[in-house]
Amino acid sequence: MLLEFSVSNFRSIKDMQTLSFLATAMNEHETTNTSQATDKVRLLKSTAVYGANGSGKSNLVKATWAMVNFIKAPFEDKKKFEEHIQPFKLNTSTRNEGSFFQIMFILEEKTYRYGFVYLKGKITSEWLFGTANKNEVEFFTREEQKIYINKERFKEGMGLETKTTEDKLFLNVVFEFNGKIAKMVKNYLTEIFIIKGLDEKILQSFSYNLIQNKANKHRLLEMLQLADPDIYNVDLEENNDQKTRKIICQRKVFDENGQEVGLETLDFDKEASAGTKKMFIYAGVFVHLLKSSGTIFFDEFDARFHTSLTKSIVKLFNSEKNKTAQICFVTNDTNLLDKDLLRRDQIYFAEKNQRGETSIYSLNEIKGVRNDSSLEKDYIKGKYGAVPFIRNLNSIFE
Repeated sequence: MLLEFSVSNFRSIKDMQTLSFLATAMNEHETTNTSQATDKVRLLKSTAVYGANGSGKSNLVKATWAMVNFIKAPFEDKKKFEEHIQPFKLNTSTRNEGSFFQIMFILEEKTYRYGFVYLKGKITSEWLFGTANKNEVEFFTREEQKIYINKERFKEGMGLETKTTEDKLFLNVVFEFNGKIAKMVKNYLTEIFIIKGLDEKILQSFSYNLIQNKANKHRLLEMLQLADPDIYNVDLEENNDQKTRKIICQRKVFDENGQEVGLETLDFDKEASAGTKKMFIYAGVFVHLLKSSGTIFFDEFDARFHTSLTKSIVKLFNSEKNKTAQICFVTNDTNLLDKDLLRRDQIYFAEKNQRGETSIYSLNEIKGVRNDSSLEKDYIKGKYGAVPFIRNLNSIFE
């Protein structure tokens, strides 16, 4: 499970900012919204990030995407990564410094901390730490091309230092040589899902697989019916001659007396609403995560979704049946700021100062928030910050 993600010098994020899934010492929704990761550590199943437009909240998701995809396929397209991994440009001291990425997670009750610093096509620092006998120990550290390996803890990396070029992660090198720990760490990190917009249709392959899986198809249908209760069934219609396939859905047909008389088959892409189509894209991923205990970062979470639908998805993750799956979602849906849905340590805010620097902080860090406070009303009033400053627009008419 994901413990925390940290980033600095990335787009609008100048100084180190950390999103934590570590549950604090509060009793609210303990059995539903948290999971027992180890004997002493409880982790949150969901976190929400709020902020004004342009506050930099989406840059948190972009930073996660940049780190994960750099580990997946480093430098397959250098220009692509140069566009995504950009330093903070509004300060002269950071323009030529590296971007810092670090992630902490728990696997098999052991905590791992992995990260690297990227600067203009080079890896200037890299590190991996893990727990041994309940204490954190160094597995390897790297500064430029100098790599130190703990022979007792990371023997699999011995002799591979010279095979590591300045534009290659040492983790990936050891992975290529079948290093057991490197494989475990990389597999975990690259299986994190990141949705940073409405263009991630490649993810709908999970939903296609569910349609073709008779044992689990009902799970997809139940997710779709959250968005459109009138959908009776979904299926795939394949044209072998044209090598194409399309989604079809069925709806009930009624006579003039309101009696059900049959089913009508419709083209899903043409007939379904934008919200229902979005649900199809991500429904398979949600089912996969909840079954496999994965993690997802979701930007534009509430786009094209009714507030009741977003709340249902959050409740799905914050349920006792969900053991270890996690979701971090960026949203503007203030209806989710509900103490009956989220704990204070699950709510984060992104705010940008006058120097263009984004800071990320938890509601739990704000003093004076009473248990009976209306979180939504107080946020809209600006008590927690991270709200837009709306100027008087009457000058448009002058």
